Amino acid sequence: MIRKPIEFELNTQGNPKTNSLKNIGLILDSDPLLHGTFKYNEFAYSIDVVKDIPQLFIEKGQLDDSYSAIMLRYIEDEYGVMFQEKLLNMAITVEAKSHPYNPVKEYMEKCYKNWDHKERIKDFLPVYLGVPSGEVTTLQTKLFLVGAVMKVYKPESKFDWVFDLVGGQGVGKTTLLKKLAHGWYTDQFTDFKDKDNFANMLRALIVNDDEMTATNNSDFENLKKFISAEELEFRPPYGRHTIRRPKNFVMARTTNESTYLKDKTGERRFLPNMADKSRAMANPVTDLDDAMVDHLWGEAVGLYKEGFSFILTKEQQKLIEDNRKSFMYIDETENQIERVLSTWDDDWIESSEIAHQLGEDNLVKNRSLAKKIKYVMDNRRDWKPGSKKIKGLAHRGYRKVATS
Repeated sequence: MIRKPIEFELNTQGNPKTNSLKNIGLILDSDPLLHGTFKYNEFAYSIDVVKDIPQLFIEKGQLDDSYSAIMLRYIEDEYGVMFQEKLLNMAITVEAKSHPYNPVKEYMEKCYKNWDHKERIKDFLPVYLGVPSGEVTTLQTKLFLVGAVMKVYKPESKFDWVFDLVGGQGVGKTTLLKKLAHGWYTDQFTDFKDKDNFANMLRALIVNDDEMTATNNSDFENLKKFISAEELEFRPPYGRHTIRRPKNFVMARTTNESTYLKDKTGERRFLPNMADKSRAMANPVTDLDDAMVDHLWGEAVGLYKEGFSFILTKEQQKLIEDNRKSFMYIDETENQIERVLSTWDDDWIESSEIAHQLGEDNLVKNRSLAKKIKYVMDNRRDWKPGSKKIKGLAHRGYRKVATS
């Protein structure tokens, strides 16, 4: 690139003004090395360096604070002008904002364009993680992948599913998620409350709670709130103003604990997939390459463009619910309640009758058992709360109902 003379704003002495934002902007736009260096990443809401400048030790990627000093020295050497760092940073912001791009959307469009229209999603988890092949595995994988695509194209869209990879120690669950994210991945957070984590999450497409560290450090209500949130509100580091951004990522979690779902009231958000190293036909570490990942995303973009529905049919809901049951943690008291219900002949039962079968005749005093019975009964599809008159007195309890 041939350098053209820059028509600077001049001071009264005829020298370039050092307090002129326009002058730095002219350099960033016209200098052979600096031209086209900065763009605004609309996916990550950040300024990106989009090319390497080896002469200045500037590398493509996130904007590094050290680059300001390097650039100021270069500008002084080349143009004989020394600007303030604050002014340079302002000029970089202006330059980047005038050149927006979305690298994740560009990647997705490229994957879709090059997709060979072969279906691979249904075999993805069975092949690489040994997850049982079947309708529920295919459905859950499609929900996750097409949900991620939706977040790229419409980040404000509501998506409150969490993709859980379970068991299969050493099978490569985390590696699979990292490769799938194609560089837009993070697991660098320890809870869902610290707003300092949010900016990092918003730069990722897949946010993975690896080994469920953040889940274990959070109470369930905070976890549910975070999963359901459509926006994240926080103040960036060194920022003056609180900002609100659409939650532009999907969540995954990994755990080696097979019965890890402990709260029946909110577990509908989770999509568990049981990995089994002995059943896997390929290794995510050595066998999952960029070409395969590109085709998976191409297929997912195709499903999204065809109008993939996130509203589940009753049959799909039942598939997911039935799959989820095998991952539910059930303590001994819950086991005993289940045994009582499985042998109960009547279509009506009261909490006191369940307690009696467990050897407790005073639920007023044993509040923990009363809560446990209510918790179990409220989350069963075949028993519904109701009331019944017995000898003229109203009794509250549960009535057995038919389930499809």
